[in-house]
Amino acid sequence: MKRMHWLVSLALVAAATTMIAGSVTAQTPTPAAKPPAMKHAAAGREKCMMCHAKGVMEAVPDAPASHGADWPVEACGWCHAPDAAMQSKTPPVMPHTAAGRDKCLMCHNVGVMEAVPDVPADHKARAETTCKLCHQPAAKE
Repeated sequence: MKRMHWLVSLALVAAATTMIAGSVTAQTPTPAAKPPAMKHAAAGREKCMMCHAKGVMEAVPDAPASHGADWPVEACGWCHAPDAAMQSKTPPVMPHTAAGRDKCLMCHNVGVMEAVPDVPADHKARAETTCKLCHQPAAKE
């Protein structure tokens, strides 16, 4: 009888631990997987979608559906160039949701809000619509 009580107690502890771990995992953002690096030189091949558009070349991987048709071509290199920061670093996660915060530079522009990190100098030419390519919200929206 004592052994059965011990097994039931152990099962309850295991179930509670699993539920707590699952809850914490659901709230903690997972960093984006490192994107695949280009396996060819980019020089002379700046129009990525000529080969990577869906169904264009059978032997060439198609750009995923998550990659918007309106993204600038230079965005490909931000992630997929072999020397891109995305190949060696994990971009910081947004410590807030993105809902209602589509204008990132209202807070993150240089000198706007002291407590908020400024947009890095190497991001200067990037459109605000590209922020979420790399930076994911911390909380589920």
